[in-house]
Amino acid sequence: MKNCVILCGGKSSRMGQKKENLDFFGESLADFQAKKMQKIFPQVYFSGKKPISNSSHFQTLLDLNTEFAPIFGLESILQTLKTDIFILSIDTPFLSEESITKLIDSYQKAKKPTFAKNQKIHPLLGIYTYEALTPIQQQIAKKNYRLMDLLGLLSANFVEIPEFQTQNLNTPKEYQNALQGYLNG
Repeated sequence: MKNCVILCGGKSSRMGQKKENLDFFGESLADFQAKKMQKIFPQVYFSGKKPISNSSHFQTLLDLNTEFAPIFGLESILQTLKTDIFILSIDTPFLSEESITKLIDSYQKAKKPTFAKNQKIHPLLGIYTYEALTPIQQQIAKKNYRLMDLLGLLSANFVEIPEFQTQNLNTPKEYQNALQGYLNG
């Protein structure tokens, strides 16, 4: 697994500001995520509606669709890279290297899409195979943008990941709680 793409294409409406720009212990969340992923993957990209500013100058794979849904970013990424990809949403900064390795190991054994799960399934934390492009395009053609419906078509594999590591930062309160938890944990 050589490609990691950090998804940054959302509106961030509940947060009130772009998540990739949030201060995360003295650096932007984009830089924090990219530096962590660079230790694991030879190729790290961002995906967004416009280029993502980051100190390491990682390339942004542009999602030019005017609608906002992760499925459009996934389609664009797979069309561009034409290979299997590890996907990480920008707002899940606590996924550990150990958990990423577990996901990759499971993917390599099963040879099929592999995602994090705990009390729920996390379709934006895991691996999409290039073969997922066709079902993604079929879902888009049907105007069904639900990733859980897509995973049903992919015969996906799931790996148990601690719940704290899959925590999303969607609101200012969740962001502040996460910072406090990170400092205290």
